[in-house]
Amino acid sequence: MTALIDYWYTKAIAKEDGFDFEKDKNIYNECLKIASRLKEETIVEEIDVINEIEDDRDFNLLAKSIRESIDKNEPEVALDRLHTYVMKFIRQLCENHNIEIKKDESLNAIFGKYVKYIVANEKIESKMTERILKYSIHVIEAFNDIRNNRSFAHDNKILNYSESVLIFNNITNSIKFIETIEKTIEQENIKIEVETADWQDLPF
Repeated sequence: MTALIDYWYTKAIAKEDGFDFEKDKNIYNECLKIASRLKEETIVEEIDVINEIEDDRDFNLLAKSIRESIDKNEPEVALDRLHTYVMKFIRQLCENHNIEIKKDESLNAIFGKYVKYIVANEKIESKMTERILKYSIHVIEAFNDIRNNRSFAHDNKILNYSESVLIFNNITNSIKFIETIEKTIEQENIKIEVETADWQDLPF
């Protein structure tokens, strides 16, 4: 689009082929704005959820590598790393909540245990959300196959661009929602700690 705009500008300034810059400069400026905005938009809406965390070098390098692939508009080359990221992310959540998991359990298995935990502890308000999360377990199960057979995890034929974008957006949207749940749990725990604190022990 930018190349076409530049081509028109060259012709219009020279007044070639009936183009006239002064006549259509407002349209030209609007087209420049559109092209600039499109360049700034990311193909993955919630890529910011792929965060680095303190004191975990491996996790941080993984997150950085995934974001770099998205910045380069190459989601298909990062599918295996996204799978690894989600595995580490969900494992950490299970550890935080004392959810028992085994080292060799699949991603969908540990994600299923996390979903069961938040549902059992009434962190979900609607049946629809519960059903979406439970269906997401099957989506995550399919992600295992993508990682093993359609990513650079092995010598595979890589999945196409459009489906890779769809997978990235689905996974990052799920992570975004889980983060909101975790923030709610954290706030509830802080409230409980404040309410049960023994203020007589404070040194003032």
